[in-house]
Amino acid sequence: MQNPMSSWNRYHTILLSILIVLYVATRAISSPLILEKPRILADTAAYVRISLEPASHIDFWAGSRPPAFPLLLKVAARNYNEAAALQLSLSIAAWCLLGLTVTRLLTPPGLRLAALVLVLLFSLDRHIASWDFVMMTESLSLTALALFLACALWLSQGWTWTRVAAFLGSGFLLAFTRDTNAWMLLALAGLIAAAVALRWWDVKALVLVTGLSVTFLLSNASATIGERWVFPLGNVITQRILPRPSALQYFESCGMPVSPALLQLSGKYANSDDQAMFAGSALQPFRYWLRDHGKACYVGWLLANPASAVEETLYETGGLAAFPTVDRFFSNRYTSLLPAPVAAILYPERFTLWIWGFSTGAALIAVGRRLWRANPLWGVFVCMILLILPHLFLTWHGDAMAPERHALSVGVQLYLGSWILVILLMDTWLRGKSAA
Repeated sequence: MQNPMSSWNRYHTILLSILIVLYVATRAISSPLILEKPRILADTAAYVRISLEPASHIDFWAGSRPPAFPLLLKVAARNYNEAAALQLSLSIAAWCLLGLTVTRLLTPPGLRLAALVLVLLFSLDRHIASWDFVMMTESLSLTALALFLACALWLSQGWTWTRVAAFLGSGFLLAFTRDTNAWMLLALAGLIAAAVALRWWDVKALVLVTGLSVTFLLSNASATIGERWVFPLGNVITQRILPRPSALQYFESCGMPVSPALLQLSGKYANSDDQAMFAGSALQPFRYWLRDHGKACYVGWLLANPASAVEETLYETGGLAAFPTVDRFFSNRYTSLLPAPVAAILYPERFTLWIWGFSTGAALIAVGRRLWRANPLWGVFVCMILLILPHLFLTWHGDAMAPERHALSVGVQLYLGSWILVILLMDTWLRGKSAA
């Protein structure tokens, strides 16, 4: 006689496979028209220029932009159509992998199917799927995030060196896609180190702390050599320092040479007035100061005003995480794959602070009760939510130009984490109901 359980498992596997096939088909069938004309933005030229450098040259790995997207362009031979197709393929694979790893940590079969549907539908939102057709780092960064989370969940199911290598390797890709991602890996290393210190995790997890820290140091060295911080800091000074008398006074006390030429840039961007900040002879003393003392002065200013710096970040949370103006970056040929009512539920552009507050409260409860002992998915959820504030802080204070685009990963991190919380609550309820 056939075992009913094995029969159900077979049907369950078939259903999971059907869902994956439908997802892949949906994204593939809807893409050809957009792949013919991907969106090119102003910064695309900088990535193309770096991709022309030999992969063995320091200017490729430590250029004016992180090297991951230039590497993708190099693989695609700088053919934008092929680059978009490659981004689409990587995105599909990463989100399928993430959805399947989430299901492996759930017990009720129906919930496993629902969780896979939820993760895959979430990845179809325009805040995620649209970037595959834009020649910038956003698609690759979100793909790397999904892959990193999948590898973290895989590692949480059992420690092997293969899984450790996959986790750290995906973290390396994440860090070298966007510089702020590297800082998040450093913050994650701090959380893991704290868990080890509190004896919540085995001491062998210090291998992860070391690997993540080394990745951060390599990424930071790349950014420092390539001076990738100079232009963003210039934007911060022109947009947020020069227009504020108290902030300007602090920077003057740091030795910043304030001249009429510099004040003319107040409220503008660092590349305004024909690159005056970086090319004009009148601002040469400022350029010397910016490279030698600008970063230290800015960090000192943030540390001198921690409450206002955090308050400003929180004030911007809704606009940054929800990113309602995301459509202006898309190809004219792009059409959202989700009906508007569904998208409004999966990636809400309202009540962001309430969602964040509820998720944070749940994360703190999970920490107090150490819920990851029952399901490792709780641990990943906790890390995702607790890292939102530092991620948002770094994004907002890291650059004053296009902060919503730079904070894209923050929104994905928040809303995906919130849906993982819903899945976990359903899993807990169904397990309790089954036990009763």
